[in-house]
Amino acid sequence: MEKKSLKKIIIGAVALVALIAVFVLCYNKFSAKPTEGAKSIVIEVVNNNGESTTYDVHTDAEYLKDAMDELAESDDSFSFSGQDGDYGLMVEVINGTQAIYAEDNAYWALYVNGEYGQYSANQQPVTDGDTYTWTYELAQ
Repeated sequence: MEKKSLKKIIIGAVALVALIAVFVLCYNKFSAKPTEGAKSIVIEVVNNNGESTTYDVHTDAEYLKDAMDELAESDDSFSFSGQDGDYGLMVEVINGTQAIYAEDNAYWALYVNGEYGQYSANQQPVTDGDTYTWTYELAQ
């Protein structure tokens, strides 16, 4: 093998390693991170009739599902269930109201501070002061 070819391969390998390192650093810096410590959050449920129920939750949970588990244990008026899938927990029933897309043409949409949620309940970090709204929505 010629020295020029070997030199190009080495330079390419070093550049690839450097690029991977940059991606790892960016991921670690900008990925969603849970906040530890005592938090006050609001979990709101907007049912299929548009009626809203609000729960004030004080939790040390890192993720929303854990806060919802705590709420369900402490308040009989709140319950939920769902299925684990490729993208995390898919909430299918809240407070007895089912929203299963394949059966009901509906789903439970998660909003965080009024913005459409980007994570499933078991991947959504809990941040002090935030409002997490579960809204029954019909598929369009």
